[in-house]
Order: sequence, then C-alpha cells, then structure tokens
Amino acid sequence: MPLVKGNMKRLELLRTQPELKDNLWVIVNALQSGLRARGFNIGNTQSPVTPVFLSGGTNEAANLIIDLRENFSLFCSVVIYPVVPKDVIMLRLIPTAVHTLDDVNETIEAFTQVSEKLKSGHYANAELKLSL
Repeated sequence: MPLVKGNMKRLELLRTQPELKDNLWVIVNALQSGLRARGFNIGNTQSPVTPVFLSGGTNEAANLIIDLRENFSLFCSVVIYPVVPKDVIMLRLIPTAVHTLDDVNETIEAFTQVSEKLKSGHYANAELKLSL
C-alpha cells in the first residue's frame, strides 16, 4: 500500500506542479551536454538516468565510487562485468527536479577529476578504503 500512496503522490505533483518536470529536463540537459562537452561517453540516452562509460576494472570501479562518495559527496550506482563488458565501468547518475545548475557543475567537475585519476592509474594502485 505505501508504494501505491507514493505513486499517487508523484502523479499529484506532476499534475499540480508541472514546473518540477520542466526543471528536471533543464537539469538533465545541462548534465548530459556538460558531460559530453568534457569528452565523456554517455551513450545514447533519452532518459534522465545518465550513464557514464569509463575504462577500468572492478577494483578501479570500487575505488572510484568510494572517492566520489567520500571526497565529492556524490552518489551514483556502478555497473560492472558481467552486466557490461570486462574493463568497462558504467556509472549511473539520476538527476532530480530539485538539483540545481550548481549541482550539475559540481558533478561535472568531480567526474572530470576522477576520470583523470582513473586514467593516471590512481585507482588501480589505491587500497580500497571504506569509512564505516
């Protein structure tokens, strides 16, 4: 029943606050065009869910995700082999209507920095560090 109530609330918000949907697409378009402008491969997406494809293995993916969370305060899901080919890391960003263009710029800058670290081998040589 809570799932139904949550979906009903979402439909109500779409009906009564159409500006939320409009703002979502402003944020999505800024994020996707900004990532492409920095040379990131985001595939061919027509959804707010934004994949970012990088090259690297499982350990690199784990260290990169931890760095994003711990040092950039960014959360995204990661998809690795066998869902994607070996040595492919797919990160999934899910922007929302309440994100801002500043959030988008911070995200693009964070991805630029972690991409450079990944290319330099930083994550391959890093010890996996989790904060508990």
